[in-house]
Amino acid sequence: MRNSRLLISLTAVLAAPYLVQATPAPLASKEPTTSQVMEWINKQAKHSIETDNFDFQLVNLDDDPEPEIVAKHNGSVHIGNFYILDQRPDRTYALIAEEEWNPPRLQLDHWDYTREVNFPAIDKNAEDEPRLLAGKRVFETVQHTGGSGVSVYEANLWYLDKGRLVKAWEGLLRETVSVPGGQLFRTVGSYQIVHDDEAKPLLYHWQTKQELNPDTGELLPGKPETALQMYRWENGVFVPLNAGKPPGQ
Repeated sequence: MRNSRLLISLTAVLAAPYLVQATPAPLASKEPTTSQVMEWINKQAKHSIETDNFDFQLVNLDDDPEPEIVAKHNGSVHIGNFYILDQRPDRTYALIAEEEWNPPRLQLDHWDYTREVNFPAIDKNAEDEPRLLAGKRVFETVQHTGGSGVSVYEANLWYLDKGRLVKAWEGLLRETVSVPGGQLFRTVGSYQIVHDDEAKPLLYHWQTKQELNPDTGELLPGKPETALQMYRWENGVFVPLNAGKPPGQ
């Protein structure tokens, strides 16, 4: 009897490592690989991925618990594509949005400067989650576009609504234009969102334009031209209110 017990115990000890190895990993830990994501996109997208300039991340874009995939492909300096994929029940992903955006980076919550990154011990108002915009999870994607003698960076604010990408606003961040004949102009833009009315926040967008020396890139004498455009949140997008110049301009 004693030998039988020893044999059973020894068998259990020897089998334990194999039992651990045979236990499947949780599904949540199996994140898709780069090659998998590229394959899903190329099977479904209008514009396939043809270079190695590709990046993606898993982000929870809506209210369901499964993360979506946000991906970008840079085909050239001014040409690229932006993709969103939603998870299927079999843990593969379906392409639900494709835009001809050429993002230099995937930094989707850049618009929300009110999001605190300090430790709670320093700032009692620190938040872990990005702030909602009129009840929507709004994200920012910057694209780099242009052409011969033109380089443009634009901000796009968007969100998902029932599996559909909704473009809430787009605005200029920087534009450099070289004019034949020896002129060079640069326009710099910026925007801020004011949440005084949580249901209908305001967006302020400034643009300042000035001529540069085409040889050195230095500012030429002259007063910059600054314009302001205001927007109000209406029916899920920002609509223009008025056009003009800030006080003092």
